Amino acid sequence: MNKLDALRTIGDVITEMDVARGSLMPDDPNRRQLDDLRALLDDRQRRLSQAVFDDNTQQFKDAADRLQSVNTDIRATIQDVNRIADTISSINKFLSAVTSLMTTAGLFL
Repeated sequence: MNKLDALRTIGDVITEMDVARGSLMPDDPNRRQLDDLRALLDDRQRRLSQAVFDDNTQQFKDAADRLQSVNTDIRATIQDVNRIADTISSINKFLSAVTSLMTTAGLFL
């Protein structure tokens, strides 16, 4: 996975979150939590897209592998409204993986 693949993966998760959020009532606490997580992912995707860094390092590849693994977990639960707690937990892990990826790019020191 390179930088572009990582950005696409993050964008795909954001899109899936938008669809999942649409099935929840606006006052649902899970909806608000998804809204907050979506805003964080959107910000991190934007910052990552603007950064210039080497995506060929082993550290980046390890972080990207983690990102892809958590993405698989999200896809397994995100369309099932009855598993929203699992989805939120996976999205939190995904956000952590994105942050790790950004750390390898020198965006968080």
